[in-house]
Amino acid sequence: MAQQSRTHRSASAGDQLTTPVVSEECLTIRNYDSHLSHGVTVRFFDADDEIAFERSYELSPLDVVSVSQRLERAVYRVDAVVDGDTHVDAECLIGSGPNETALVEIGNGLLSVTDGVM
Repeated sequence: MAQQSRTHRSASAGDQLTTPVVSEECLTIRNYDSHLSHGVTVRFFDADDEIAFERSYELSPLDVVSVSQRLERAVYRVDAVVDGDTHVDAECLIGSGPNETALVEIGNGLLSVTDGVM
């Protein structure tokens, strides 16, 4: 997946301040199963319950996927569905800090979504 680059612009006196936009990693998905592949669909819902981000991935055994996506810094409800069956969600702060990302982990029959990568 191509990583989007950050564009910088100098603010002039007439510019209005807006919510900061980040282009760092917003999502990491880890498959800890050593013999099973998994299909994962991840959705980020904003404060208005609108989909701000939605992608599907196929993870091979022991695969890790890191996703960079341009999103406004905010708390999102991150919803993950694995193999069209198991579903879990959590609220995650997405931003530019090292722990401002969502982590989806699959393995041993379990699925989790947590706020931040440890």
